[in-house]
Formats: sequence, C-alpha cells, structure tokens
Amino acid sequence: MTTFGIGAKVQHRTFGAGEVAFGPFDHSTGPNHYLIKQEGGKHALVVEDGLSPAAKFKVGDRVKGQLSGTEYTIEAGPFFSPREWYATKHADGTVTQNRVGVLSLIDSASDDSAVKVGDVIRILKDGAYFADVKAGDLFEVKSFNGLMPDRIVVDAAPGARKSRWTFRPQDFEKIGADVAAVYDGVVYSLNATYQDADGDPWKLRRDPADSTMVQAQMTPISSYGWDNYSLADAVRRYGPLRKLDA
Repeated sequence: MTTFGIGAKVQHRTFGAGEVAFGPFDHSTGPNHYLIKQEGGKHALVVEDGLSPAAKFKVGDRVKGQLSGTEYTIEAGPFFSPREWYATKHADGTVTQNRVGVLSLIDSASDDSAVKVGDVIRILKDGAYFADVKAGDLFEVKSFNGLMPDRIVVDAAPGARKSRWTFRPQDFEKIGADVAAVYDGVVYSLNATYQDADGDPWKLRRDPADSTMVQAQMTPISSYGWDNYSLADAVRRYGPLRKLDA
C-alpha cells in the first residue's frame, strides 16, 4: 500500500484533488488515515485506499524530455505501474512511453519559439546540410525526422536533387506570420515583390482587420488601397506568382 508524505499532491475518489496536510495516522475506524486539504481550502479525513497520486500531466499537454529536449503530446495516462508514466506522441505520430520524472510541461504561453509542423522557417546559409538552398530561402515545416526528432523535414523546391530536405536546428530560424504565408503548399514572403504570369508586380500583406487573411495588390498601390484581392485570388486568376526580390 502506498504511503503519502505531507505535502504530496493526491486525488481522492470522492473529494477530488487535494494535498496531504497530515498523516498517515490511526483513527478509531482503523489505520492509514490522512487529513487532506482540498483545492477550495477545506480539509477532509480520508482512508489511504481512497487516495491515488495526483497526475502531473493530462491528455493533450505538451511536454518535453528534460535531457533530450524532444517534444511530445500526452496521448494517454497517467499509469501507475510500477511508477507514474504516460503514453507520449511525437510530432511524426510515433507513440512511446515516458516516466513522469523525465518530462517537463511546456508552457504554451511562453513557448512561441518552438517549431511545429506548419511553421515557416528561413534558411541561414547557402547549401545548408547539403541541400540545394540559399540563405534566406523559406520553407514550410512538413514533419520531423523520426530518428533524430530535433531535425525538420521540408518539401524541396521544384528542380532540386531530392523531393525533400532535412535540416538541423543550426540551419534555420523560425519566422513569424507577419513575415511569410503559405498558400496551396507554396511559401510566400510578405516582404517580397512578386510577378504574375503577365509580368505585373504584386505586393502581399496580412489584412490588418483579419490576420488569417493575406491580401495581394498590384503595384504601385493606388488610392483604392488593398481591398481588391486575396493571395488566393491573385494566384488563381493571375498566377503563378514568381518572387522578384527578398
């Protein structure tokens, strides 16, 4: 039978989450009683067989290995045999198991730098990791390398030697949605000028009223402003769009 120390976070089958305030001790009804402090501040007298260790994580939490730095999503758990562990899913879909002691919670509010599938990255040097790329090239993250999970996988540009490239963390940097946009599998820089099939130049920007929308406007920008086309409209009606400058 498990013995809980004072201050241990626990879950009771009736009273819910709490913290051990005193115990274990013998009571008139038998041994192994505890006084637990509930989340609302009230105390409850309970028997040990109604207690279980409180789960450190819940399904859907984003966590990372404390030593490896590998990121996972909690897929199932907790399980408590023989010690607390969780089923953890990697970005490539692989599910493994990890003990609670080797995992730490990722605070999504402060983890904007973490690279995820769908993010856009900028290459930092020509020929990075033997790829047909130049410094400044933009790619959408498609997946992670299952054997080396700190490495990302992207679709190569048309005409490249391979259909996909793999990059190490030192080969790229993540860029924000204010810098680039992805439409129909193509990454567009919002700082570049593009040329349509007729040779006319276009500029792109995020819609100030709706950041999920990318606007497109033929240049020079007229007094009518940016209300004529979305990026999708421009590509569909006048594309393909070819980048002229960075």
